[in-house]
Amino acid sequence: MQKWWPVQWSELLLLLLLVAVSEALNGRALHNGTIAKSSHLNNNSNCQRPLFWRLPAKQTCPDSIVPLRGTVYLLYDVNISEGFNLRRDVYIRMAVFVRRLRRRKRFRNVRLVLPPWPRLYHWHSHGLGQTDLMWRNFFDLDSLRRYAPVLDYDEFVAEYRRFGMPAPPYVHVSQAFRLTHYEIMQEQGVFRDKYERISANANDDANGQRIEACNENSISGGPLLQQRLLRYGRYHCVRFQGSAGLLERMLREAIDEDTAGVEDVDDMRVYAVLSAETVLHDNWGDEHFWLARRSMRFAPFLNRVAADFRLVSLSTTDTTAGVQRPAMWELERPKRDARGGDYLCAHLRRGDFVRSRESTTPTLKSAAQQIKQLLRAFNLTTVFVASDATPYELLELKELFYRFRFVHFTPESNAQRQQLKDGGVAIVDQLICAYGRHFVGTYESTFTYRIYEEREILGFSKSSTFNTFCKALGGNCARNAVWPIVWSDDDDDDKFY
Repeated sequence: MQKWWPVQWSELLLLLLLVAVSEALNGRALHNGTIAKSSHLNNNSNCQRPLFWRLPAKQTCPDSIVPLRGTVYLLYDVNISEGFNLRRDVYIRMAVFVRRLRRRKRFRNVRLVLPPWPRLYHWHSHGLGQTDLMWRNFFDLDSLRRYAPVLDYDEFVAEYRRFGMPAPPYVHVSQAFRLTHYEIMQEQGVFRDKYERISANANDDANGQRIEACNENSISGGPLLQQRLLRYGRYHCVRFQGSAGLLERMLREAIDEDTAGVEDVDDMRVYAVLSAETVLHDNWGDEHFWLARRSMRFAPFLNRVAADFRLVSLSTTDTTAGVQRPAMWELERPKRDARGGDYLCAHLRRGDFVRSRESTTPTLKSAAQQIKQLLRAFNLTTVFVASDATPYELLELKELFYRFRFVHFTPESNAQRQQLKDGGVAIVDQLICAYGRHFVGTYESTFTYRIYEEREILGFSKSSTFNTFCKALGGNCARNAVWPIVWSDDDDDDKFY
C-alpha cells in the first residue's frame, strides 16, 4: 500500500496537468477562431496583408479573392468635349490593347474598367438622369466580355470591395496619367512612338515645346477622378505619341515604381489613363479592330425597340432585309448580299456642323434634293432620317418631301424616353439606318462612321453603304473614306476564358 500510493498519485497529477493544458489550448484556439471570424466579417482585412497570396486561402480571406492575384485594373476616360461615337472608337483601341496585354505574365489578370458616361455635349434633353450612366445602358456587357476582360464601373467598385478596403470602400488609384499631345509630332519628317512625363506647372518642356494645359483639378481629360469613391496618389502629365501598345511600357514603369520587393510583387494595382483619345489604334481597320467592333452588340432593350419600329413603321425584319444577325457575334461570317428594307436612310448632321463644317455640310434644301434624287434612282418612296436637327428644322425638312414618305424616330412615350435617354435614341437611329436599302451620311461625322461599320457587319455592299452628302447637288465634294470589314482567318486564335 505504501508503495502503490505514491505511484498512483503521481499518475493522477500528470493526468490533471494534461487536462489543464488541453483546456488551455482549446480556449486559445476558440479565441483565435473568434478573431479570425471577426476579421473575416470586418471587410476581409486579412486580404490586405502583404503576403496573403502565399498563405493558405482559408487562413487569410475568401477563396474568391485568391484568383485575383496580381490583378491590374486599368481605368480610362476621354476628354469631356468628345461625343458618344468617338468614345466608342476609343473603347476599341483600349479593348484591343487589353486583350493583347493579357498574354503577358504580369498582366494575365488585367481588367479594363469602363468609364461612367458623363452628360455629353450632344445630350440636350433634361430630366432624364443622364449623368454617370453605366455601359450596360447601351451595350451588351456579356458580348463585350467575350472579346476583352471588361468591367462596368459599379462592377469594378464591387469587386474592389472584396479586397477588404476600409469603409466606405475608397478606391485607391496608385497613379493617374493625363495624356497630352506633342506639338511637334514628327522628328525630321518621321513619326515616332514616344512618351515623357512632364511637370504640370511648367510652361515649356525640356525641348522648348509649349505644354498643353494639364491640371489635375480639371475635368478636360475626363471626369473620372471626380467619382465620389475614387482617391488617387500620384498624378502625372504625360506627353504621349503613339499606339495603344506604348501604354504597356508606361504601365510596366508604374508597376516597377510601386513594387518594393517580393512581398508585394503580386499585389493588386489600379491605374488610370485620362484623355485616352490621344492613344492611336495599334492597327486601325485590321481584323483585331473588327473583332472588337463586332463584339460591341447593343443592349437587348435597344435592339427590341429598333426591331419593333422597323417592323411597324418600315415593314422590315431581319429576314426581309436579308441581313445576318446571329445570337453571338462570333458566328458572323463574310457576307455581301444583304438587301435591306424598302426605304432609304439618311444621316443629316446639323448642330455645330452647320457652323464648324459649313463648307461640307449641306443646307436642308440641298440635302432634300440629294435624297429625292437617290429615292428616284432606287425606286423607293420612303426615307428615314436620323438627325440632330431641331424640331423646327425637322418640320421644315419634312415639308420638302411632300411626294414622299418622311419617317423619323421619336420615343413612343415618356417612359420609353426615360429608359432610352438621348444615347439610346441615337443607337436606335443607327440600328434603323443600318437596315436601309441605301444609306447616305454626313462628311466626317462619327455617327455616320458607326452606321458604315454596322452595315459592313450586317453584310451590305460597299456601294450601298459608303455614301456621303455633298454641299450641293451635282457638285464635286469630299467623300468619307471607305474601310471595308476585315474577317479573321480564325476568330479564336487568341481567345481567352
